[in-house]
Amino acid sequence: MRRTARGTRGAPRRRGVLGPRRPPREGSSLRLAVTNLGCPRWPFARLFSEAARLGFEGVELRCREGALLGPDLSPAERGDVRRLSAGTGLPVVAVGASSAFSSPDPAARAAQEADLRGMLELAADVGAPLVRAYGGGFPRPYARDVGRDYGGGLPPGVDPDAVCAYIAESLARTADRARELGVGIVVETHDGLSSARRLAQVLGLAGRPEVQALWDVLHPTRLGETPAEVWGLIGPRVRHVHFKDAGRDAAGRWRAAPLGEGEVPLRGCLDVLRGAGYGGWITLEWEKYWEPDIAEPEEALPRMLATARAWLAGAGAPMGGAGPA
Repeated sequence: MRRTARGTRGAPRRRGVLGPRRPPREGSSLRLAVTNLGCPRWPFARLFSEAARLGFEGVELRCREGALLGPDLSPAERGDVRRLSAGTGLPVVAVGASSAFSSPDPAARAAQEADLRGMLELAADVGAPLVRAYGGGFPRPYARDVGRDYGGGLPPGVDPDAVCAYIAESLARTADRARELGVGIVVETHDGLSSARRLAQVLGLAGRPEVQALWDVLHPTRLGETPAEVWGLIGPRVRHVHFKDAGRDAAGRWRAAPLGEGEVPLRGCLDVLRGAGYGGWITLEWEKYWEPDIAEPEEALPRMLATARAWLAGAGAPMGGAGPA
């Protein structure tokens, strides 16, 4: 077995992250975490210290000092994250991978599976219970451009059901390593799987308890799915939530917006989560990495947290996203 900053890799962890979700804490609100996608250039030390100072309850890792996080994070850096987490009392609630499995090329999918396994090992090393993965939909290079179509749809000229089948096969294969490590995989409503209906199809085909859902509230909205419809399709499988607002500009491109100022039906999303007794984390996303011209994290993150807290406490209601629940 391989030694890491965490200890002996390969032995199952005792934490029951793959079993039934714990109910929400009595008398408490849903728990709010922050992702460093909104402060991509901050070192880990600043991320944890600022998150603690502002009052976030957890941290999600997606970036490392201006670049996307990858499985090459050094043992020393992994140890630093664990020490920062322990020192601030903020758990690492999830790690964001870039793995996607919609390529028609089996060798390309195998490479993506190896990447996801590496990210699962990273998550185990820093104490994170979940790794976010994409299903796929990258028929062209993923341009870091606000006019992007969020990675694209499923590959053109290929039967979507066949694509979903081999996405599911890749996820099922990586689930073996997830089980060994005691880390769950959550597949996001994003890219070619932005539709909760398509994601439900993939999860059903994968058929593994280690592979569950991450509800990003924006992307099903872009496709016309309401919060109630999303929950009806994937609700029992949702283990993590990405919460943000966005609206279309004059050219029809979706751009990040402060909470309550966009088109996402955030009231409906919170109502659905509360009504279902959801007990997982909600990560507030400010996508500064993808949209460098939006507000700086020093301004945006405190504002997001204050707004979300007010809504959860019932002191205010989302002004944007007036669509049906």
